[in-house]
Amino acid sequence: MRIDGSHGEGGGQILRSSIALSCILGEEVEIVNIRKNRKNPGIKNQHLHGIKLAAQICDARVEGLIIGATSIRFRPGKIKGGKYKVDVGTAGSISLILQTALPIMLLAPEIEIEIRGGTDVPFSPPIDYYLHVLFPLLRNAGAEIEGEVIERGYYPQGGGIVRVHSIANEMRKIVIEERGEKREKEAYFNLRNLPEHIVKRARNILDDFEFITDVRNSGISRGCGIVLVSKYEKTIIGGDSLCKRGVPTEKVVKRALENLSFEERSGATVDRHMADHLPIFSAIAKEVKYKVSELTEHAKTNLWVLEQFGGKTKIKGEEIHAYM
Repeated sequence: MRIDGSHGEGGGQILRSSIALSCILGEEVEIVNIRKNRKNPGIKNQHLHGIKLAAQICDARVEGLIIGATSIRFRPGKIKGGKYKVDVGTAGSISLILQTALPIMLLAPEIEIEIRGGTDVPFSPPIDYYLHVLFPLLRNAGAEIEGEVIERGYYPQGGGIVRVHSIANEMRKIVIEERGEKREKEAYFNLRNLPEHIVKRARNILDDFEFITDVRNSGISRGCGIVLVSKYEKTIIGGDSLCKRGVPTEKVVKRALENLSFEERSGATVDRHMADHLPIFSAIAKEVKYKVSELTEHAKTNLWVLEQFGGKTKIKGEEIHAYM
């Protein structure tokens, strides 16, 4: 199968999703024009490590896998369990490496991976979004998966460590057509090597949230971030924000609140970032269906990639339906 990496947004999403589906479905794939629409096309360090990890898990042979490559050929074998370690060597996003590996992991007999890189970095989901929004939604559908943050890593130093463990289990359909009754709201605030008064200032704005902190003076990075979670009877919705030098804590927290409020007002059953992630899981769960506040370019890309591998997709207003 030949996948054109310049389709749509022409970014790394096509690469990540194609590799995951190749392993899950046992389909050999050639990906060309990789990241063609980006300022610096081709495979970057983060992509290289994600593909290497996927290749180890599904015993694949890979041709052309070097930094800067604009095409590769990926021949998957059998998905196997075991323990794997990945060191990105930079603040490259751990969550984006997981975006490739996670769907494959769910089919491994038993697997543990440890990834070193960035846990909370720009232009990627913070790791707490995976741990407290994505993972619980997958567990609701029968997946057996757990994760923990050993150390935080912020841009540009990196140094984060995340460990994820999974045991193969038959997944049910992920069909979320309504939210159900609203339950609790949680705020996950992380901070490393910065003044602790920042935590108090954040907490003062979030008095109606259960406030959960991961605050330490440890590791090589300094920074902070927040993930807000609204839990419902049948779904979980998230909103996040990352601290930035010169931006007051109050503004960081209010940005996360605005993101969450937008999703809650929309009536969507998952937030727009979750809508990016879920289509690929239809290759395991057989069917994914949800309502979204906004169809992002990443979501459109994933739906297109799924179709290239034989999946079916339907978009009806705000409702997304993907099935294999």
